[in-house]
Amino acid sequence: MSAQYHYLDSSAVLAWLLEGRTVLEDLEGEPKVASLRLLWVEVSRALYRALQTSRLSPSAATHARHTFERLAAGIGRIQMSEAVCRRAEGPYPLVVRPVDALHLAAAEVWLLETEHANEPPAMAIWTLDERMNHCAAQLGFRTPLLDV
Repeated sequence: MSAQYHYLDSSAVLAWLLEGRTVLEDLEGEPKVASLRLLWVEVSRALYRALQTSRLSPSAATHARHTFERLAAGIGRIQMSEAVCRRAEGPYPLVVRPVDALHLAAAEVWLLETEHANEPPAMAIWTLDERMNHCAAQLGFRTPLLDV
């Protein structure tokens, strides 16, 4: 899978952190993993919310935050650039929420900005959001979590 690019959405990360789901197991050791800088905001907000609503104890929230920090050390940060925003403003094959359009746009821009020899590398979108998965598939991306 190493010629593969992997884009992470917060739904997969949060299922892994908060529910203990093994949805990210196949990404272990993959060098080309990235997400929009927004992922860090979404995860942080979800962890604060889980703590404030007693879904997580203080020690569990601290553990989840440290676990995310270890994961995040291996994730490239895609900035919310003008190119990402412009793409997110445009049409998509299916109706998606604005935040999902931003994530899909970031994946597309990241792939376009990569240097590759003959043909573009494959891109997998790691999300548990069904609509985002279907839209990503329509855009030609792999969707390893579509039926999980």
